[in-house]
Amino acid sequence: MPPKSKAEQKAKSKSAEDKTFGLKNKNKSAKVNRYVQEVKSQAATSGNRKEMKDAEDRKASIANKKAAEAAKKAELAELFKIVEKQQKVPFGVDPKTILCAYFKAGQCSKGAKCKFSHDLNVGRKATKVDIYTDARDDADQTMDTWDQAKLEDAVNQKHGLANNKNKPTDIVCKFFLEAIDERKYGWFWECPNGGKECKYRHALPPGFILKKKETLEERTAREEMERENQISIEAFLETERHKLGSNTTPVTAESFAKWKADRKAREASDMDAEAKRKKEAYDRYKSGMKSGMAFSGKELFDFNPDWAVGDEDDDAMEEYVRDESDHEDDKSVSNNTQPVGVAEDLFEGDDLAGLDLDDDDEE
Repeated sequence: MPPKSKAEQKAKSKSAEDKTFGLKNKNKSAKVNRYVQEVKSQAATSGNRKEMKDAEDRKASIANKKAAEAAKKAELAELFKIVEKQQKVPFGVDPKTILCAYFKAGQCSKGAKCKFSHDLNVGRKATKVDIYTDARDDADQTMDTWDQAKLEDAVNQKHGLANNKNKPTDIVCKFFLEAIDERKYGWFWECPNGGKECKYRHALPPGFILKKKETLEERTAREEMERENQISIEAFLETERHKLGSNTTPVTAESFAKWKADRKAREASDMDAEAKRKKEAYDRYKSGMKSGMAFSGKELFDFNPDWAVGDEDDDAMEEYVRDESDHEDDKSVSNNTQPVGVAEDLFEGDDLAGLDLDDDDEE
């Protein structure tokens, strides 16, 4: 504020002196001195009451404006807030090592009571380095060196009991079992059926036994044993022959020839019966009874080859050939004729001036 004029300051001091005029012991009594100071302060601030009121009004309006803006932001945040999924804590993991999703979105209202961490750098904090173990041991460790207990422990730590408990089905994931059978399962294995969102269980089925990987020596011994136990074709036939029993007829040259002749006779009779059936069907077809006709075009031609001729165009072709041959005969006859002499003495009395005679005759 600008400094007051000297006249206003004199008026204030004069007003204070007028109010304390006639008081005794101004400089000796503490009570009187305190009263004098209060009168002076009242006189000094009497002219600034309007300005103080204006300052208070401005402060109140600023506070009201801030409160309105905060209420507006809260309303917008409530209307357009993002619904966060409920966080799942893996088995054996401290929730304080996981950042609160609601706090990250600015919506957590639990404060210190929240079981998750409100430290934005919690994910960036590196774990304490263990100088007593070699990190390369875990990196080089594969499933080839695991036993049954190690596999069960790894599955429980990686997938957890809580994740498998909330699955909609009790069926074990086939990709999980294939990875274990093919020795591809490990700490960094991810399910190709959606990873953690896979709806099937990633847990070992009851009674599962991990198959030990076969070494080269074991495979060689197994193949050699299989070759030794392999049965020959002669032994197999002999074994099967004994299984037939004693109520059978032995196969000899005579019995085989008789069986072959009977088979040919049976095939011939079957062919005759089939031909008879087709002939009856063909007769029914010619008589107009199309029901029961089961011939294809090829079968019709094989059954009646005469159908290959009998086209209307064939008759026309025969007539054409016959006509051509007749014309050829006429030409041959005309070519074989000899020139005939003309008896001119018979026409002496006639006028032959308009007739054309051959050169030979003129000569």
